[in-house]
Amino acid sequence: MPEVVITCDWTLMSNHHGKEFLGFGTTTPAYILPERVYQRMFFPTMPVDENGYPREAPYGMRKIEASLMDGGFDARIVHPSHLDKYMPGKAKVLLISGHDYFGLNPPSSTFGGVMKKEPLNSVNFKRMLSQPAVIEARKQGMKIIAGGPCAWQLSPATRMKLPFIQEFLDSIGGIDTVVEGESDIFVRDIVGKALRNEFLPPHVVLGAKEAPKVEQISSIKFASVNGLIEIGRGCCRGCSFCSVTTRPTRWYPLDKIEEELKVNAAVGFRKGLLHSDDVYFYGSPNVMPHEEKLIPLLKLAKRYYEQVGWSHVAIASLMTKPKLLQKCAEVLLDDKQDWWGVEVGVETGSPRMITAAMPGKVAPFKASQWPELVVQAAGLMNDNKLYPACTFIVGLPQETEDDVAKTIDLIDDLWDFKGLLVPMFFVPLGHLKSRDWFRRDRLSPLQEELLKRALTHGVRQSKAMLNDFFDWEGSNTRLYRAGFRGFIAFLETLARINGLWSPAQRPARAMVDPNSVPDRLPIPTIPVRE
Repeated sequence: MPEVVITCDWTLMSNHHGKEFLGFGTTTPAYILPERVYQRMFFPTMPVDENGYPREAPYGMRKIEASLMDGGFDARIVHPSHLDKYMPGKAKVLLISGHDYFGLNPPSSTFGGVMKKEPLNSVNFKRMLSQPAVIEARKQGMKIIAGGPCAWQLSPATRMKLPFIQEFLDSIGGIDTVVEGESDIFVRDIVGKALRNEFLPPHVVLGAKEAPKVEQISSIKFASVNGLIEIGRGCCRGCSFCSVTTRPTRWYPLDKIEEELKVNAAVGFRKGLLHSDDVYFYGSPNVMPHEEKLIPLLKLAKRYYEQVGWSHVAIASLMTKPKLLQKCAEVLLDDKQDWWGVEVGVETGSPRMITAAMPGKVAPFKASQWPELVVQAAGLMNDNKLYPACTFIVGLPQETEDDVAKTIDLIDDLWDFKGLLVPMFFVPLGHLKSRDWFRRDRLSPLQEELLKRALTHGVRQSKAMLNDFFDWEGSNTRLYRAGFRGFIAFLETLARINGLWSPAQRPARAMVDPNSVPDRLPIPTIPVRE
């Protein structure tokens, strides 16, 4: 029995039907339909063994588990429904992780704000920590250490701003330590102190200096959700609203990547995701993609996975070497795979906001070229069967009505673009963490129109992509297609009834030839940490 247990809530401990993007459904409130219906649709139960160990677990948690095991600790990830097997009385330390503990991150804050209801991920996180077994173990002295991408939500500063967080923590007996940042190395120190009943600092922030080198990062021991594996960490673009840009850029060598591919392939995974904040410039010391690094990476992934997706890519990266995307498609697309997905941060259609909040996002191009770059990249992606989810930020500090109007213009230009446009309220992260959240009651009529446009586009394109998205084999495929087709129709009906349907005011213009690259600025050299 492990003395260190690692877990998360049910919305995260799921493979989302093998479709990573369906995980976004857990950031919405259970609206009109029962919560059980949303669970069946977006976060089905993860299978476990007799010990309550999940067949797959979120990748970041697998990294922490691996680090502790390499450090000699008796630690394992346990499904939240099986915590009572280990507490009270057995586990001495409980590590908790999550992507959005209290629904404060985008897009949870957007969906929850618009619908005025608590998102599913927040409801399930509270439910997980409120289990009688956890509360009793806490009373008997079990230590609780919280981390993960949303650890900032448990920081003293956030608790001061949002007293309901402290009230919840008091109701479960509190937590001992909150750790922000990359804790691959630090987790061994803090868990060791917890096991020895030594003093635990209530809040730890690990910055760039504490970030582990590649050789200090453990490789996962067991399968990760949907075969996701990391190929690197950090981002060099420096967007002011993003916390990832505070971390140094590091790329994993192919042998380290292959080690984790083998772990997932060994349990039968034939689909997987390559994760970094921009897969397209894997191995590069700057914002120029390196074909001699990227193509071997993709060929390696295809040796183990029949279908390979990307987590993120940047518009500017694609447009620096647009012909390289076709070479990527030639590697990835075959008789086993006829499309792939990715998340793209568009954020705004305003060159002025690019300059004010994210000048590095457009490098090595000029901010004035941003809307044109987005449209060109959209055509480039669709031509190569790459279908993205594109995020937009509503309510960035300094945003004006003219900036919003330019973003609406960009959405209109993308009206027939095969992909999803996902608007998100501004959340104070990165260099803007001292700012306040953007809330529904601050929406201007023009911002409301932007949300309507994005919703309408999303419904239209969801219908068009449904058959491609549910491409798995098996008797349940038709059932799920029919179920989601009905759900999309339900959303459209609600949108129309409530005046949220907004067709484009003008037809989309023709896509520009993606091979005609605009003039570029000098390419900055970005230090890469070994």
